[in-house]
Amino acid sequence: MKGYRCNKCGKVYTYNRKVCVNCGYTGFSETELGDEAKLITYTVLYVVPAGIERSPLVLGIVEFKDGARMFGQIMTDKPQVGMKLKPQYGKLRVKDGKEINGYYFVPA
Repeated sequence: MKGYRCNKCGKVYTYNRKVCVNCGYTGFSETELGDEAKLITYTVLYVVPAGIERSPLVLGIVEFKDGARMFGQIMTDKPQVGMKLKPQYGKLRVKDGKEINGYYFVPA
């Protein structure tokens, strides 16, 4: 999974930005985030939005080894803060008859 590192201060983000929120610099380089993250926090939704087939839906924030954080679906029925997860790309939901794909996280 790719991330973006600020060329001045080294802060890593999970998506490309125009300006680093840490130092204000505008130059970034692609970097590899790795294939493992840990669960920082999560919430469980028992009433899910239309088009989401998984219920209950676990949403959480994960942190990669370089400190970059990402919000996403956590594909487990027993989430635990600190558990190791790995990112996968695939179907998240169906909206207006179309599949919406993106990253989600499964136990490592």
